[in-house]
Amino acid sequence: MTCAGKCPNFKGFYGGYMINKSFLLFGKGMSLEVQIEEFLNLLLEANILFRDGVFYYLEEGKAGEFFQARLQLLVKQEREVDALTRFIEVHLRSQSIGPQLRGDVWQLLEQLSRLQRLLVKNLLNFELEMPDFPVAMHAYLRHLSGSVFQAVGTCLEAGHMFFSQTEKVGEYLSKVAFHEKEADKIALSLGREIAAAEVSLDRKMHVRRFVEMIDEPANKAEEIAAWLAIFFIRRAPMTHPSDFFVE
Repeated sequence: MTCAGKCPNFKGFYGGYMINKSFLLFGKGMSLEVQIEEFLNLLLEANILFRDGVFYYLEEGKAGEFFQARLQLLVKQEREVDALTRFIEVHLRSQSIGPQLRGDVWQLLEQLSRLQRLLVKNLLNFELEMPDFPVAMHAYLRHLSGSVFQAVGTCLEAGHMFFSQTEKVGEYLSKVAFHEKEADKIALSLGREIAAAEVSLDRKMHVRRFVEMIDEPANKAEEIAAWLAIFFIRRAPMTHPSDFFVE
């Protein structure tokens, strides 16, 4: 899903899933639930913007109109996420839920906020440092970006299920692990291509660092999935943690 000029409103949709389902964790019709839903929608949009930003950087460089559009939207969105995070933190304190559950919810939202900041930081670095990827690697880089997009998106779906259909969290966590491992395999292949490329050592090191930046959000998604597995076990003690991960 790419967009030209202005990005469309992604609210409520990711990969065939509607994100604006009724939340169940706090009851019905509460403003906190609406804000958490909006928070997750923003992160879904950030994931799309990051992937498309990498794609358009490869096509047109840092000065390209489409790359700049995604970058500016992502930077602007960071302020919205920060404001929502503060709002949710204040309102969580007023909820009549157990302290452990309140702590789990806050920890999850904080980890997700860090993921969004990572997407912003890494795409900004493309503009600041202008990595010069050999054209022969572009297909690998797009493939890597796609796998990272899937890992992050599935992690966000798992986060949504934590609030709405907790019993399904495990299904999504195993998918996060799968996509993260796929991203690692592609990054490893890229590392071999970089090592064999007939370019200067400085350029190899620079390109390699940006491959790691593209891959980094998938690693963060796996880390959040591990947190979610712990939170889920606390709410469903009979579930074995090995049910959440694939080899």
